[in-house]
Amino acid sequence: MAATAQDLIDAVNRYFDAVDENDVPGTLKELTPDCSLEVVTAGVKHQGHAAIQAMFERRLTTLVSGWHGERVHTTDPARGYSSCRFRAKSEETSGAKRDRYNINFFEFDGKLIRRIQVWMVGDNTLK
Repeated sequence: MAATAQDLIDAVNRYFDAVDENDVPGTLKELTPDCSLEVVTAGVKHQGHAAIQAMFERRLTTLVSGWHGERVHTTDPARGYSSCRFRAKSEETSGAKRDRYNINFFEFDGKLIRRIQVWMVGDNTLK
């Protein structure tokens, strides 16, 4: 059965919820093994579970807390596309606090995310 608009929204929400809970295995569970995560605004790309896992683990060394809320979804289930505009708040171990709006574009393979393109305001926190 093809993924519905709600399936895509649910997958994106599970992805962001896992990221906010610092649950790297839960984050990877929503991604195809060969998923790519590209921070378009920084020219950085991570390919596959191992690279994405390493990126999120590095993020955790500098992060006290993170939150992705006020999510607004747009979906095209026939093509397996979804986008999400959201507010991102974070506090880093350095004491820096960020509050910004970002947008991510998602491509799916069934109900799993196979590609994420991130448009991030300010400094790249996904190195």
